Amino acid sequence: GGPRGGGFGQRPRKGADLKYTLNISLEDAANGCTKLITFIRQRAGKDDQARLSVAVPAGVKHQQRLKLSGEGDTPIGGGEAGDLYVVVHLQKHPLFQKNDLDLMMELPISFVDAILGKEVRIPTLSGKASLKIPAGTHAGQVFRLKGKGFPALKGNKRGDMLVRVSIDVPQNLSTKDMELVKQLSGIADSAPKVREFNRNMEKVLKARS
Repeated sequence: GGPRGGGFGQRPRKGADLKYTLNISLEDAANGCTKLITFIRQRAGKDDQARLSVAVPAGVKHQQRLKLSGEGDTPIGGGEAGDLYVVVHLQKHPLFQKNDLDLMMELPISFVDAILGKEVRIPTLSGKASLKIPAGTHAGQVFRLKGKGFPALKGNKRGDMLVRVSIDVPQNLSTKDMELVKQLSGIADSAPKVREFNRNMEKVLKARS
C-alpha cells in the first residue's frame, strides 16, 4: 500500500541547554543592570565563543534563573538551538545582610556618641541616608529606615533597612585618657540596665542568705 496519512513525523532535534553563573553585587541586584558575558557553546559540532548582553531586572533573587532562548548548543546536522540559563549569584556584601526584602546593617559607634547622641550618614543600596542616633542609645538598639531595603521583583514594594547599633570601646588609651574615664566611673552606675541588674542581683543574693 501507499503512504498512510495522519502519521506523526519525527520531532526535530534540539541542542543542549547551557547554564552560566553570573556573580553580581547587591547594589546591581537592587537597581538592575546589564552585564556582558562570554562563554563557549557548540554550534553544529564546532566551538563557538559567544558574547551576550544579559539584562538583570531590579529585585532579582539569589539563584534566580534568567532564560535566554535559543542561545544554547545546536545539534550536528541542524535543528533547534537549546537555551541558555543564567543563574544569578548575589555576592556577599561587606556591610549589608539581606533578609527577604529587608537589609540589616551593623553600625559601630563610640561610647561617647552613644551617651551624647549624634547624626551620622550611612550608605544605602542606592546612595546615602541620614540617621539620628539619640542620646542614651544602648548597644543592640535597632533603627528602621522605611523603604530603604531591597525592591520586590514585581510591583513597587520595597523592604526596610534595619540599622543595629554596637558600641565600640577604644583600646590603648593614654594615661591621661584613662584618668578622664575614671572620673566618669560614678556616672556608669546610673545606667538603667546596670541599676536593674544590680537590684535583681541583690534580690537573688538576699533570697539565698
